[in-house]
Amino acid sequence: MSLFDTLFRRKDGSATDAKTRLLKVLVDDRYKLTPEMMAQLKLDLAEVFARYLPSIDPDSIEVTLQRGESNDHLKADIPLKRTPN
Repeated sequence: MSLFDTLFRRKDGSATDAKTRLLKVLVDDRYKLTPEMMAQLKLDLAEVFARYLPSIDPDSIEVTLQRGESNDHLKADIPLKRTPN
């Protein structure tokens, strides 16, 4: 890489991060989900999943709103603890 490339190279990581944060704010604003509502949603999800799957930790659940091409998406990442066989 030349000195010119080093000095004037674009830092795509910062722009991508800023775009992601802006989209999150826009989606959150559209649905009016407060942090308290998101916390309650996590607890409710944990309660429902605990009926069918053991050892769901409500603190480990991550719920996000993402803006898609034609739809917005509510995504939940729910880690499941493995039980020894």
